[in-house]
Amino acid sequence: MQRIEIGQVSLEIAIEGAGRPLLFLHGGDYFAQNRAFLDRLARRWRVLTPRHPGFGGSERPEAFRSVHDLAYLYLDLIEQQGLGDVVLVGSSFGGWIALEICVRSVERIGRLVLVDSLGVKFGGREERDIADIYALPTAELLRRTFFDPVRAAPDYSKVDDAEAASIARDREATALYGWRPYMHDP
Repeated sequence: MQRIEIGQVSLEIAIEGAGRPLLFLHGGDYFAQNRAFLDRLARRWRVLTPRHPGFGGSERPEAFRSVHDLAYLYLDLIEQQGLGDVVLVGSSFGGWIALEICVRSVERIGRLVLVDSLGVKFGGREERDIADIYALPTAELLRRTFFDPVRAAPDYSKVDDAEAASIARDREATALYGWRPYMHDP
């Protein structure tokens, strides 16, 4: 990973591959679980994978409190890098950010791909139709999140202390950005 400066934000980002730009916005948990998927994408695309501010070891600017802040940051990233016709891929929490980006501007976006996206509420105003990811047992969360939960289950016994701390920070940051309203924007 490298760091680039966008305004007042020092952003951790991996840039791999060549070709049409693909901006991948990761979900709320365990950044490393996307590694094999991203390696395959990089065979065909120029894949930019930022780590959201406040996730892993990255710092969260004090002013960053909502998904809206992340959307504007990534619009600035796209502009700063001179990208156009971007394939924007958002996974889970990253899907919510991708949707917010497109609400604000699609000028440089060529395609939008959502993978198990949060951020969209289909039920009534008072109906809680998005599962509480913090209250569900791990097996149930994996079942609701992945087609093949057995293959997707992370092996936490192989995670060192630094990666465990990173995972905990990811969950904390997801809660900070997405708690009210819970994992959606009206």
